[in-house]
Amino acid sequence: MTKIVLYYNQNCPDCVRQAKRTAQMDWFRRVALSTENSPLGETPVGEIVVVDRKSRKVFTGVYATRKLCLQLPVYFLYGLLLFLPTVRNKVDGEKPGCNGDACEI
Repeated sequence: MTKIVLYYNQNCPDCVRQAKRTAQMDWFRRVALSTENSPLGETPVGEIVVVDRKSRKVFTGVYATRKLCLQLPVYFLYGLLLFLPTVRNKVDGEKPGCNGDACEI
């Protein structure tokens, strides 16, 4: 059963690639992927929105990444590292592969 819903923008090649990778790594089927509008509206290019199905909490930015990583065994340790403020702040300031509206791909 899925625990979270990952909303991403289908017009962003990097987002689509990352969503496919997430689906491949989701061995326990905990993540549902969606290109529909999130509870916050349209998902911006290069961003993700994660919704916890049980609590209905909405996560964005590094907190969405952390929530997602904690659902995937391959990325679980990375998700735990994102609880550390120094790691979280460093990751939050970086956005490799995408620069908001303009992908570098």
